[in-house]
Formats: sequence, C-alpha cells, structure tokens
Amino acid sequence: MAWSKNALLSYKETLLRVRYNAGKFNNNGVEVEYPAVDELRPLSLLGASIPELFPYTGRDNLIIPPERSRPRLEVQAATLMQAVETDAPWQEEWVGFWRDHFSIYANSQEVGAYLPHWDREIIRGNCWGNFQSMLEATAQHPSMLVYLNNKSSRAGNANENYARELFELHTLGRNAYLNNLYAQWKSVPGASQGKPQGYIDQDVYEAARAFTGWTIEDGSGLGGGQSLPKTGLFTYVGIWHDNYQKRILATEFEPYGAAMADGKKVLALCANHPATAQHLSYKLVQRFVSDKPPADLVKSTTQVFLEHRNSPIQLQLVYQHIVEAGSKLSTAQKQKAKRPMRLIASFAKAVNLPFVLGDGGVSGGPLESAGAPIYSWPTPDGPPDGLMWILSAAYLRQRAQLSQGISENWWKTGEWDPFNGLPTKPTYTQLMTRWEKALFKQERPELSNALLLSQNTKPSDVVTDPRRARRLVGLLACSPSFQTEVMLPSPEQFKSNLPITRSA
Repeated sequence: MAWSKNALLSYKETLLRVRYNAGKFNNNGVEVEYPAVDELRPLSLLGASIPELFPYTGRDNLIIPPERSRPRLEVQAATLMQAVETDAPWQEEWVGFWRDHFSIYANSQEVGAYLPHWDREIIRGNCWGNFQSMLEATAQHPSMLVYLNNKSSRAGNANENYARELFELHTLGRNAYLNNLYAQWKSVPGASQGKPQGYIDQDVYEAARAFTGWTIEDGSGLGGGQSLPKTGLFTYVGIWHDNYQKRILATEFEPYGAAMADGKKVLALCANHPATAQHLSYKLVQRFVSDKPPADLVKSTTQVFLEHRNSPIQLQLVYQHIVEAGSKLSTAQKQKAKRPMRLIASFAKAVNLPFVLGDGGVSGGPLESAGAPIYSWPTPDGPPDGLMWILSAAYLRQRAQLSQGISENWWKTGEWDPFNGLPTKPTYTQLMTRWEKALFKQERPELSNALLLSQNTKPSDVVTDPRRARRLVGLLACSPSFQTEVMLPSPEQFKSNLPITRSA
C-alpha cells in the first residue's frame, strides 16, 4: 500500500527539525569535528533505496553520528502525518498491525538505517498481499537480518535467533511449541503423516541451519582476499551455507539443494501451517475487534486465511472477512483503545485542525511517552495489545496531556477555531454541545456538565476566550469515550476504498 496522496503532498511541505551540538568522533584513527546544527529539513529519505541508506549504518563513517538517526525520525514523522491525513484510518491500523507483528528495534543503528525501505517496501508493500510473500520479504531484508542476527549465521555455527522467532512469533506461535511434551520429532502428533501439529526445538535448530548464508553486502570478508560489496543489499553466500540433510516440521530436506532452497522451503512450511493461520487470526481479531476475540470469528478467519493461502491478495481477503463478520457483532462485543497517533489524528479530524509537524516536538517525548513508539519496542515480540495495557497508569496521564497539548497548540502543530459553527456570543453549554457531537458523534451533556463544574464554570455564561474554549474541548477529549474506538470500516466503506496492492 502506497502513502496516501494527501500525505505525500504534506511530506513535500513537512520539515523535520534537526538539532544537535557540535562534537567530535573518531574516523579510522583521525578525530573529526562537526559543527552544531539547528535547522529544518524536508523528509528526503522516505523513497531511498537500500544502498542509499547503507551509509546511515555508520560503516566507514560516511555519515556523522548525530545524522544517523535521520531515517528512523523521518519514518516516524511521516507515519504521524499519514495518520492525520488519511481518509481511510483503518488502512493505517492494518499497516500498524503488521509493523508490530514483524517487530524490529530501529533504535539500533544498523537496523534503523534501513527503516524507510523496510516500512515502504516490506510492510506497506506486502501487508495487503500474500502472507508467504511477505514472510519471504521480511526474511531477506537487512533490517531483519541484522536485528535477529542471521546475517552472521554460518555453517557449523548457525545462529538460532531468527529461526526461533520465525516459529514462535512470526508464524506458528507459542501455543504450537510442543517441546515440553515431545522431545523427538516422531512423537509430535501428525508427524508420521508429514503434518505435525506444532514444532519442537529440533525444528528450530534445523531451520537455523537452513538459513545459513543468508546475509547482506556489508563488506564482510569472504576469504582469499575477497570481500562482499558495501551496499546493504541481501545476498546469498553459498560457501557459508550448511548443505547437509535436514528435517524440519517432519519434512525431509535433501542435501545440496539449489541456492536458498532450504530457507525458502522452511518459510513455505511455516507460512502454510494450520497453526500459523490460527495464530495470526487470533491476533488479528484481537487487534481489530476485541481484547477477548470471539471464538467463532477466530475460527472463520482461520478458514479464510487457509483457503486463500495461494491468493496474491490473501491478506486483503482476510481483512475483508473480519470487516464483514465484525459488522454483524454488537457494539458491546467490540472495543479497542486508540494508539497515540490515532488519538492525535482523530482529534485533528474532529475539530478540523490544520495539523502540521511544527518543530517536531510532538513526535518526540509527548508521543513516545503516551504509548509504545513505532519501531522502538526493544524485544521482537512487539508491543502488547489491549485496553488494559494501552490505557494503563503508565500511559494514561501522558495520553491526556497529548490530547490537551494538541488542542492548545503546545507544540506548534496548528490552531483551530473553537467557535466554528456556533452563534455569536455562545454559552459554554452551546460550545460543549457543538464539540460533543464532533468528538463522540452524539451529545454527552453529562460529561460536559461534570467538566464545567470541575472548572468552576457556569454552563449559561458566555464564552469569549478562544484559548479557554480550546482548553475545555481538549479536556473533553481526555474522557474514556474518546480514548476507545474499533478501527474497522463498514463493508461499504471498505469496498469503496479498496487498498492498493502490488497485484492490482
């Protein structure tokens, strides 16, 4: 899925604040000084290729240290602008799910350097397509190869990190880990028919061997005075691959197969395993419908996932099923919490705020302290889901400040007219009623009356100060009702605004 047209226009106008002090760094034994910087720059790396981003890893010190976080900061800024500008916020939530599912830690320099390409080509470019294709794309991207240490995996010393997370997080899931019950592959139910119900440690060990030699062009030595190029691109080094026989998920792997055949076979087995469909369907229904996913909807979503496993738009069809089935559930069966970016976006839309990034202050501490920042979760399981976590005490106060700050323009993100649509000399009651409808799609006098009482304000008094008016509406947006939302379109909205896929 491409960036929206509105967002692309905004990016041309969006300027990112770049600010750091003068400093020094060691460049191959030579101390190099760089000056202080405080300037606004356009978002110029969003369309960059992997070779263009490679210098931001810090290799050969072609980019000074304070500049190396720019790819990550640009993606975070662009994602916020996309959340605000899009006319189909449910599409952004879908992108966000896959961003969290294939979680990487971009605060790590070598991982974050490639973030614009990862977000654009791997997540957005595949999230409405086929899951196996998406899985293959993640496995061959430098961000994932670096993050889970597969780029250094060699025959005789296979690194298990990627293989374990592939099974446990990306595909079959923890519920399919059966090592505590079965120590040998033959003992796993279904293994004798070549259809094991789950996986054990032997599968992980063997899969790690299958991915040896999958690496990136980072200048590493090959022996004999030869080295890989320095581009950051994926490459397969045959002399690093373990070519011997393997057995994974009760499937025999013949020795000395074609280049990359072992790894691709593992990805296909994992992507098409029934446990993967179950694992992903549970997570999807939990993310888009309810913290306690209806069992029938999880089951039917699993069936759709498996039935369309060969479709180039498999994931779009899965989402469409969730949309159609979700539309038949009662409101009481559906409730989710807004993530911080959606909280900003929904408020901006409700009050018709001409949102701008300003000096970038909102995308730093305020946004990051109100919830897990994108691509900044430190472990590969990704940030937790659920009302209890998103609206926990750790984040609730910061979320309230986020709504308040956007309303009152604390971070120079834009001002809005609180008197729009009101008569001359409106009362506080009229002011609050006007924005109750905008925020909640209905009148909520009990909320406004309680708020006005807490502020020692008479409902019948005339409101004249726009700053006070904005403050009150910002406080209104702090209510629990505005913090929750099920991010699903109606079936009609989905059909009228189908996502763009590479197969289209």
